[in-house]
Amino acid sequence: MVYGEIFENKELRKKALREEIGIEEEEEVPERIVVTPLPLITLFPKDFEENLKKLGISIRKLEPKDMLLKPFGGNLLLEKGKNKGLIAFIGRGLIEFTDRLRLLVSLENIKDLLFTGLAGSLSEEIITGDINIPKYLIPFENVSSFYANPSVATPKADEDIWKEVYDYATKTKVKVHSGLHATVMFFYSETIEFLNYLKNVGVSTIDMELSAFYTISNLYNKRAVGVLRITDMPLIEHYFSEKFAELAKKKREDSVASIFEIVLKFFKMI
Repeated sequence: MVYGEIFENKELRKKALREEIGIEEEEEVPERIVVTPLPLITLFPKDFEENLKKLGISIRKLEPKDMLLKPFGGNLLLEKGKNKGLIAFIGRGLIEFTDRLRLLVSLENIKDLLFTGLAGSLSEEIITGDINIPKYLIPFENVSSFYANPSVATPKADEDIWKEVYDYATKTKVKVHSGLHATVMFFYSETIEFLNYLKNVGVSTIDMELSAFYTISNLYNKRAVGVLRITDMPLIEHYFSEKFAELAKKKREDSVASIFEIVLKFFKMI
């Protein structure tokens, strides 16, 4: 795991980067990175590596040494012309995710970060397959406050990079929103009474990582924005039908393809 002294000890930081991300030298890390709690084979279309090659984008696979990370397929360092980008799976649990994020944002090379993950919608206006790119959110995760006093680093997107990424998203096939978001612990995400409370105070979507991403990125003065793919609507009961299943499959394919497109535009590679 990430070591407590890595921020004062360059050798430990180098070891942690190798163990947790697969990076050998800090200088390899580009200015723009994408972080995700999803393995890349889940995040992108099945044929994404082939598509990258067709677009003239070179791929370097990074293999973290941490045995717990190995089953998830590693990370990618992309390059096209003068543009570079790192895509990193940094953990499925919020604490591991936040620790690895802190390791990355401590690097001076990194200027801009894009988070992409999954979210549930509490709003009838934001449905499965849509994308939400929230500027602001309500933190209920109680993890990022361990690293940063809320008065010092608030969980919100950088305005300029939000505009840039929102513009990319509106040119994809899916419907895009910027609704109020809340990051919650897993227990609360499964509690209908609490979800109804959030809905009543204006929250549109929920996840379990974005608040920590915004808070820690802001603490280290990085520009950050989160892009959420809506995968379920926990307050609405869906009745199974073949027609609905086909529609859901098509919307998922479109939203996954849209995330792929947004990431490449963020890296200035298309």
